[in-house]
Amino acid sequence: MADLAAHPAPPPSRTPEGARLLARMRPWHWVALDTVVVLLILIPVGRSRPATSNPAATSPAHQNPWLSLLVLGVTLAFLARRRFPLAVWLLLTAATVTLASSAPPYNAYGPFAMMFALYTVATSCSGRVVTLASAGVLVAALAILSGLHYPPSVTVLSAVTIGVGPALTGYAVRQQRQHREAMAAERTAKIEAEVTSRMARERLRIARELHDVVAHALSLITVQAGVAVFREHEADQMRATLTAIEETGRTAMIDMRQLLGVLRGTPSTSETSAASAASPPDRAPVPDLVDIGTLISQATQAGLRISLREEGERRTIPAAVGLAVYRIVQESLTNILRHARTTSGSVLLRFEPHEVAVTIANPPPPDRLPPAPASPPGHGLRGMAERTELFGGTFSAGSAADGGFVVAARFPA
Repeated sequence: MADLAAHPAPPPSRTPEGARLLARMRPWHWVALDTVVVLLILIPVGRSRPATSNPAATSPAHQNPWLSLLVLGVTLAFLARRRFPLAVWLLLTAATVTLASSAPPYNAYGPFAMMFALYTVATSCSGRVVTLASAGVLVAALAILSGLHYPPSVTVLSAVTIGVGPALTGYAVRQQRQHREAMAAERTAKIEAEVTSRMARERLRIARELHDVVAHALSLITVQAGVAVFREHEADQMRATLTAIEETGRTAMIDMRQLLGVLRGTPSTSETSAASAASPPDRAPVPDLVDIGTLISQATQAGLRISLREEGERRTIPAAVGLAVYRIVQESLTNILRHARTTSGSVLLRFEPHEVAVTIANPPPPDRLPPAPASPPGHGLRGMAERTELFGGTFSAGSAADGGFVVAARFPA
């Protein structure tokens, strides 16, 4: 719609560079990164040799095939820590404790794999699970470090670093991730709400246009057709009345096609060329203040005597404001035709330094004329008020002191 094109949706907020880098990571990137980490973890095991003076002990004979198989198993399991974080953490924790209590070179298998697994658990599991996993790693680290004869302070500090550090880091990363997701969801909800609101305003605008066009045209046609019934023996007057009815219907059809063109969107080049070849264009300029005289001429053909008066120096105003003034005058004349039970009225356009004001008034019905029959409440006055409020103006409508009716609207210029 036009309103949606004039007011684009607000752009999303800037994403941190780190978040964009993580979003560009592919699965094979993570596998390659984990492979590098595994190699760094296994290097100490490959370089370690048992502490003995026997040269024969440096041969591979000291290696335990079962422990070697365990190292291979936990290495492969490490690569699956993102898919099965809790299971891999349990396996790596148990394997790390087992290898730490074994003979060289297996006791060189450090706690780093276990720490990475704890970090992954902290980024993907609930707080209770993370707390239990952190406590498990802390106990395992205390059990491993207590056999290395470090000072108690070093043992406790190292165990806390191994068991709590990865958990806190993973928890912080998870909170940041959830915050970004929540902000993205909030931005999406705001954009959807804004689009919905603008669509509702656009539907309301089109509904007002349809009401004003159809109600005014049908009122003129109804009045003119009623007059034509009494001119069946007056050929010239009958021909003039029918011509006026035809012109009113044609104008209403052009206005309706303009609104339907807005709803359908801009046609393609081929559709435009085909349509122009088949029929002449039926789009007219958007009504403005200069077209109010045409409205009054149509009302005159329907039997009304409407005077038009301007005060102040006429100047150029926004097209949207001019259309709103035009529609208010159009709807007011329609109401005079349908409800006022009078044949006269006045339109006053007043150009002030910072405002444009329009006043439409009609006198009370003549004496002894019965009141107009009650009819269901329409949308005319509400539509006029909404048009005025859309531009920050003021609107009023009600009975005048002499018993007539006055509609007044003021628009900031």
